[in-house]
Amino acid sequence: MSMDFMKKKYGGYEQLKNESIDASDSNLVERKNTGWVASLVVIITLARIGHGLFISITGPTLLYLADNVNAEVRQVSSMFTGRSAGILVGSAVFSAVVSKWTKFKPLLSLGIGLGVNGIVMFVTPFLTNLGGLVVATTVGGLMFGYLDAGMQAVYLKLWGEKESRPYIQSFHFGFSVGAFLAPVIAKPFLEMASQVTDSGTTCPGDDDITQTIAFTTPAVNTTGGSANENSFNPINWCFIIIGTYTILMAIVMSVMALCDVEGKVASHNVDSTEERPEEPIKDVWLFFVPVVFYYFCCVTSETVYQGYIYSVALCSSLQFTVAQASILNSLFWAGFGIGRGTAIIHSNYFKPSTIIIFDLIGTTIALTVMCIWGEYIPLVTWIVSFFHGLCVATLYSSGVSWTSQVTNMAGKYMFIFAIGNAFGVMLMMPAGGALFDKNPFSVMYLILGLCCGCAIFFILMSLVARSRHRADVFPELEETKNGGTTNKGYEKEETDNEEKEYSTAF
Repeated sequence: MSMDFMKKKYGGYEQLKNESIDASDSNLVERKNTGWVASLVVIITLARIGHGLFISITGPTLLYLADNVNAEVRQVSSMFTGRSAGILVGSAVFSAVVSKWTKFKPLLSLGIGLGVNGIVMFVTPFLTNLGGLVVATTVGGLMFGYLDAGMQAVYLKLWGEKESRPYIQSFHFGFSVGAFLAPVIAKPFLEMASQVTDSGTTCPGDDDITQTIAFTTPAVNTTGGSANENSFNPINWCFIIIGTYTILMAIVMSVMALCDVEGKVASHNVDSTEERPEEPIKDVWLFFVPVVFYYFCCVTSETVYQGYIYSVALCSSLQFTVAQASILNSLFWAGFGIGRGTAIIHSNYFKPSTIIIFDLIGTTIALTVMCIWGEYIPLVTWIVSFFHGLCVATLYSSGVSWTSQVTNMAGKYMFIFAIGNAFGVMLMMPAGGALFDKNPFSVMYLILGLCCGCAIFFILMSLVARSRHRADVFPELEETKNGGTTNKGYEKEETDNEEKEYSTAF
C-alpha cells in the first residue's frame, strides 16, 4: 500500500472526523444560545405581564380608589397625570444612562425597578390621602417608564430593527396578558365587597344606583350599623396579589442579570445587533415631532378606554352590573391580547406601516359605531370593546418598528415614544375624568377624536420619512445645501429598497 494512498484514506478519515466534531460542538453552542435567548425572552415577557397588571388594575378599581381618598373621579384622575410624568422621566433617565455609559447592561437595574413597582402595588390600596396616592403612582410610573424603555432597547440592541420585530411584538403581548388578567383578578373581590356593604359613592350625580362597588366593609363585632373605616376591604387583595407577582419577577430577573444572560445572548448574536450610529438631534427633530403626537394619540386612546370603560358601563344609561362591567373590561383586553399575540407571527410577513394602516381604519370605525349606537345598544358596546382592543393593540409596537427603520432608536432616542405617551395620559385622563363627571358616556367621543388624530399624525410621519429618504437617494441635494459637502457628522448606512419600507407607507 503506497504512502499516498494511506494519506488519502486515513487523512480523509481524520478530516471527516474533525468536521463531525466541529459540527457537534457548533450544535451544542447553538442549543445553549437558544436556551439563553428563550430565558431572556420569557423573563422579559413575564415582567411585562406585571406591567399590564400595574396599568390595568386602576380601571376596575378607579371608583374604589376615588372613595378611598374621599375624592371625585375628576380629582383622583390626577394620579394618572403623576404616573405619566413618572413614565416620561423614567424613560428619559434610561436614555441618559445609556448615552453616558455605552457598556451599560440594564438587566439588573430593570430587576430593581420591578421590585419598586411591586412595593407601590402593596402600598396603593392603603392610602387614604389623594396626595399620597399621586406620589405612589408617580413613583410607579417612574419605574414603569424606565422598564419600558429599557426592555425594548435590549431587544433592539440585540437583534436590530428588522430581526427584533417579533420580539417587540411579544414584549407588548405580555403587557396585554397582564392587562387582561387585572379585571379578572379584580372581579371576585369587587363582587365580594359589593355584597358586604351598601356604603360608598359610585357614580357622579347618582346616589341611588343599587349596583354599587363597595369601598369599606362593615365593622366586625360592632353594636352599631356604621362601617369601620379601618377594616380590611376585599378589594385590597387585588393589589396584594399583583404586588407579590411583580416582586417575584424582580427577583428572577435580578438573578438572571447576575448570570449575565444579556451578555451571553449578545456574544452569539453579533450578526444582527444594532450597529447604526445615532443621528444628531438636529437631523431628526422634525421627524420626531409627528412621532410624539402619534404616540400621544394612540397610547391615550387605549389608556382612556381601558381606564374608563368599566365606570362608563356602570354609570351611563347602559347600567351594567359590577360583574358585567368587569367582564366588559376583560373583553377589551382579550381583543388587545389577541391582536398583539397574532402580531408576533404576522409581523414577519407584513410591513409595520401596513399593520398600522389597517389598525387605524379598524379602530376609527369601531369608535364611530360606539359613539352612534353604543350608549343605547349594549351588544354594540360588547362588540366594539373587543374590536377596539384588537385594532389598537399593535399601534404602539408597530410604531416602534416603523420608526426604527427611519433612524436608530435603540439608545438615547428611546424616550421619544414616552414623551407622547406621558403627555397624552397627563392631559387626556383628567379631561376624561371631567367629561365623566358631567356625562359618563361622553368619554367615548374623546377617544374617537384621539383615533382620528392618530391617523393624521401617522400621515405626517410618513411624509417626513419620505422626504428624508429622498435626501438619502439624492445626496447631491445635501451637497448643494452644505456648500459642497455631504459630511453631517455621521455616516448613513446604505440599505436596499426592502429596508426602506417607510418610503412606501401609502
